[in-house]
Amino acid sequence: MKDIKIRALKAEEIECKVAQVSAKGVQLLLYKDARCDKRILDETFGMMKWADCYSEIKGNLYCSIMLYDEVTGMWIQKQDCGVESAFGDKEKGEASDAFKRACFNVGIGRELYTKIFIWINAETVPSGKKDKSGKDIYKLKDQFQSWFVNYIETDNEKEKITYIEIADAKTKQVEFKWGTKGQVKTEKKPTTTNKTEEKTTTTKKTEEKPKVVVKEQLDELLKEANGRGDLVVKVAEDFGYDNPRKIKVEDFEKVKTAIQAEILM
Repeated sequence: MKDIKIRALKAEEIECKVAQVSAKGVQLLLYKDARCDKRILDETFGMMKWADCYSEIKGNLYCSIMLYDEVTGMWIQKQDCGVESAFGDKEKGEASDAFKRACFNVGIGRELYTKIFIWINAETVPSGKKDKSGKDIYKLKDQFQSWFVNYIETDNEKEKITYIEIADAKTKQVEFKWGTKGQVKTEKKPTTTNKTEEKTTTTKKTEEKPKVVVKEQLDELLKEANGRGDLVVKVAEDFGYDNPRKIKVEDFEKVKTAIQAEILM
């Protein structure tokens, strides 16, 4: 089979769902549905050159995506198992989940695995219920409030989201941004050997280097995390930083809010 690269998902093909609700807002997750997978399979391989089949192995339902290889005349298989849906028809939900997971293995929507902590400062109220520890369980004040992906940029080679905007479905106002818009994938090496020009270029890059958090801000994040350095590191990674010291000043408040949300949940 010739090497086929699955295209990145479009903004309108990605759904947002509420993962957790706290007193200060909600955490969102990105996902794709089975209809999106089927459209991309049709678009990439053709309607008559892919198929899905299901089998039960040790009590788990597996889906196999079969792709026809015109060169060898054989069918190539990508397989994964699903989990039962917590809502509605459990069996149907399990089959749909297995199908979507198998499509991830084919290469559809792998960029959704990019570690992004999506936090929205939405208005929430107590639901009247308590969790196991006795704390209030919160819900959205407007139960019909929802969000959508307004804009997205993806590095299809690395299968990573490089920039994304999330907007309120009702007001259309962008409420969350992550990454660098228009990020250049590869940097051109300077072709000149003129030392004066190299010095000028180096100085310019230094001036354009984004400001990062200072010690006092790092101490503030650590305080918000109740002294848990591991939590600060985890949230920083969710925002794309391999070290908290690299957090940009412009992302400081977002990281701080995300840490507060982690403590509340």
